Amino acid sequence: MTVQQRRMHTLVLVGASLGLGCGLEEIEGGGEGDEIPAAVQAAFNESCATSSGCHAAGASVVILAAPESAAILTATSSSGGGPLVSLGDLEGSYIAQKILGGPGITGASMPPAPQSSADDVNKAIIIGWIAGVPISGEGSGDGDGDGDGDGNGDGDGDGDVVCYVAAPIPTVPGFAADIWPILENRCGFQGCHANASAPLMPDASAAYDNIVSIPAAAAMANYVEPDDPGASYLWHKLAGTYASVQGGGGGLMPIGGALCGTEFQAIYAWILAGAAP
Repeated sequence: MTVQQRRMHTLVLVGASLGLGCGLEEIEGGGEGDEIPAAVQAAFNESCATSSGCHAAGASVVILAAPESAAILTATSSSGGGPLVSLGDLEGSYIAQKILGGPGITGASMPPAPQSSADDVNKAIIIGWIAGVPISGEGSGDGDGDGDGDGNGDGDGDGDVVCYVAAPIPTVPGFAADIWPILENRCGFQGCHANASAPLMPDASAAYDNIVSIPAAAAMANYVEPDDPGASYLWHKLAGTYASVQGGGGGLMPIGGALCGTEFQAIYAWILAGAAP
């Protein structure tokens, strides 16, 4: 088993309502609002806090090595980009936007150069934590946040919203089984991508053929670039970073931003694992 495959078995489902990753399992330990989970800290250590010239102890910029890293939960960006971390809010978290390459960041996306063979997985861990889904051992439900405040209920923050894929996300999601139900119900309906807007998604087979390794209508990227969510315009449309892609535009997808955390995770995991049919 490769390093990435091993990491995929311990990827993060942390926080409140929205997450992503690859082969996601619930993370063990940590995750309260005033601390950083152990697996998230390990991701920082491996891909961010690598030297004092980056984000290790003694750095002149934000320190992501423990215990100083806990300060990101209450600090704001020195460049005026808002909170460094706002749990449950990818667009409002400067660190998330630095990783995703959002349009409002200063300088290059993070990390600016390869730090580890597991950088992609580490980025997914960090983004998943910021985006948020429940931590292992928190509550007794299925992780969707519908609890009663005493540790009972679903726990993933989606309330009564219907989610079209459930945790745990498979290590290697398949399009037909795991991704198409999401796209069919969120995007592939009449008046939207079923018959009106590119890429057309009238059925599972056509949807797959119309997005995988297919250039986007206007943006200078494929809708889905297998193995590379960052080069996939579909991912940027879901993450709200579409303006960072040349030619990208429009609005956040799906309309209303209705993805569940598990759906967001599954799409990222599917692309990262090769976008299998």
